[in-house]
Amino acid sequence: MRIFYRITPVSVLFFRDPKPFTAGEQSLGRLLFPPRLTPFLGALRTKLLEDRAKAEGRKIPEIFNNYEQQLRSISIIWFSIIKDNKPLLPLPFDTFTKWQPLTDDRFVFEKASDKEQMLKVPISNLKAYKTSSNPASYITIEGFCEYQNGSIPFADELFKTTELWEFENRVGITLNPELKTTERSKFYRLTVARLKQGVSFLVGVEHDDRIDLPETFTTCLGGEGHIAVWEKEDKVSGQLTEKLPHFKEIVALTHIPIKNTENPGFEIQNWCINKLDIISGWDYREHRPKPLVKALKPGTVITAKRSGNVTPCKAYEIDFDRVKLTVIKNLTLSMKEEKIYLTGFTPDLGEPDSLFIVKN
Repeated sequence: MRIFYRITPVSVLFFRDPKPFTAGEQSLGRLLFPPRLTPFLGALRTKLLEDRAKAEGRKIPEIFNNYEQQLRSISIIWFSIIKDNKPLLPLPFDTFTKWQPLTDDRFVFEKASDKEQMLKVPISNLKAYKTSSNPASYITIEGFCEYQNGSIPFADELFKTTELWEFENRVGITLNPELKTTERSKFYRLTVARLKQGVSFLVGVEHDDRIDLPETFTTCLGGEGHIAVWEKEDKVSGQLTEKLPHFKEIVALTHIPIKNTENPGFEIQNWCINKLDIISGWDYREHRPKPLVKALKPGTVITAKRSGNVTPCKAYEIDFDRVKLTVIKNLTLSMKEEKIYLTGFTPDLGEPDSLFIVKN
């Protein structure tokens, strides 16, 4: 079953980056914005656990194992920002950067997240055209369709981040956990994000038919206990396609992790990226953060050639009233014999989905 939600924060949002931070011990908590899928997927799964625990009169750790499979069945098939009822996508990087071939001098060595061996990770040295100090970062669905067809989008189809959100600084002080009094000299500062009027998140959710998700509810979202309202969005729908569509170019809708995986499915011929992000996640079973991994940023454009191996990923057709886009779920980057591949994978519990939009 699939349902789309419009998610509107009640106040500000704080999504901490993966750098270690303990309030009072470090002075600055850094913000990662726009956010990844992890907090949204985690909030929805936590909502399910809280409802089950309340109905059974038990605590969440006591029922976790009973509902683990249902938690795994909840995944995300769409993630974007919506402004004044217009869904916005990350602006593809090849609209403002130059394509460059993959060459050996663009490689550096990084430590792998799940093995001790060194993982060779490609880094781009592309530079954005300096058209303005704050260039556009998002594009409407209609503008993206023009981009798919090789046309130049109109100016009113592009949005700067300053039109979507603004940043605010907050100062806090830690409490003594035993005496509940303020600790001396333990101030810290947070940077939070406040969405502009009419701006929300649009999230498409797929889940097991046995799970009955409400149409309207509230959850905590991000750090600092901030609240967001989830409301069913009827103007958007999605369905699973029968087979993986043929493609040569795809655009990253979310962060795309770089991992050590086998059985490459699509050999990357070329790409257009700005830089890599460091990301992490939360391990539900171990109750601790997951190892850090490098990831491509949303808006990355990739050209790929299919290899002989079958790639176990899914494709969805997302219908925005009069416009349809094809989305491929759960492809990750891997290295094999000095070449870069897109490989299908199944996210572990606590890991977010990854989404690509088919360009051609």
